[in-house]
Amino acid sequence: MTDRHWVSFSFGCLCLLGASNLGIAQVSLVGTVRIPGTATDKSGLEGTLETGTPQNAFGGFSAIEYSGNKDRYFVLSDRGAGDGAASFKCRFHEIEFSASNVSSRGRLELINTTLLRDHEGRSLVGSLEPMKKWDGSGHAPSLDPEGIRKSAENLFMVSDEYGPSIDWFDRDGFLKKSLPIPDHFRLSEKLSPAMTRGTFTNRGIEGISLSPDNRWLVAAMQGPLVQDGRIENSKCLGLATRWLVYDLQNGGTKEWLYLLDDESTGLSEVLAIDDQRFLALERDSKAGSKAKIKRIHLVDASQATDVSSVSSFRNGVPNGHRAVSKRLLIDLMLPEYGLSGDATPEKPEGLAWGPLPNEGKRLLVVCFDNDFEPEQDSILQAFLVDERQLKR
Repeated sequence: MTDRHWVSFSFGCLCLLGASNLGIAQVSLVGTVRIPGTATDKSGLEGTLETGTPQNAFGGFSAIEYSGNKDRYFVLSDRGAGDGAASFKCRFHEIEFSASNVSSRGRLELINTTLLRDHEGRSLVGSLEPMKKWDGSGHAPSLDPEGIRKSAENLFMVSDEYGPSIDWFDRDGFLKKSLPIPDHFRLSEKLSPAMTRGTFTNRGIEGISLSPDNRWLVAAMQGPLVQDGRIENSKCLGLATRWLVYDLQNGGTKEWLYLLDDESTGLSEVLAIDDQRFLALERDSKAGSKAKIKRIHLVDASQATDVSSVSSFRNGVPNGHRAVSKRLLIDLMLPEYGLSGDATPEKPEGLAWGPLPNEGKRLLVVCFDNDFEPEQDSILQAFLVDERQLKR
């Protein structure tokens, strides 16, 4: 890519008019942009990592957030190539993505890249090597960034799957503070006794969302906590996942229960509509013709109960407790969207609202993670969603 990092893409309008048999709301695909796996960012880093990946590789999109300014967004890269094998310096990027108006052509421009650093200015990296020596106290020595949201104070909240943790960074990428994580959400393998409760490795806090009034922060687990599932073949299986809900005004927390569609799926993202309605991105871990589930659900928590007191969901949902309700909003694998069959990407990862291009419509942007594979594109898709379809 050139220094200005322009990428052109074509728009089309593909509408679904109330496909009631699938419960799909009326949405239209505005456009799709593909970023080559060989693209580079603006970190200024040189050389290659242990995996042979360039230090300045532009990809691995795990989350996206709207800046609130015209067509500007922030995209978060995850821990890097090789599933923790590389000392990739964690980072987020500011981009300009022109998908706010339907036209014949569009563009994406990379504006800048910001490296994430700890309190002392040291780069936070995605390598698992420091994690092997970590005793579970304090902040994890490495970072696996999975979710990003921007607060009214211009701080960036980043969810880390390693810790797990929820960290606040300033605009220059310096760590300012972290939210406390309840003990039963901490990394299970670092607890004593291990693997009886807590977050199963690589199934931690995947998505975060901030309510429009900046009061409520929702952190969604990718899969079941150890106490809520069962361990088989080095996996923690089950349908019960917890959302940790922070009251940023009063400092309290509560928990909601979300039931996955299938044990093969996990949650990749959560996006607030208000303080009780959300979009949830649920997917399996397959690509191409083997993929079965890549779905965006409309979630309603208005009738959900606080499940903080429930010690385990292995035997089902106890009487008196209710999970959030959900219904299918968008099936990302529909042929009309151009990412079905052999073309289905494995990892839709992030959701963000954009500017409002039409009255009564909301722009929804989805980002797809390419795992820093040079032969695989990173993808952004933009949809128009009728606001009437976001009602309860």
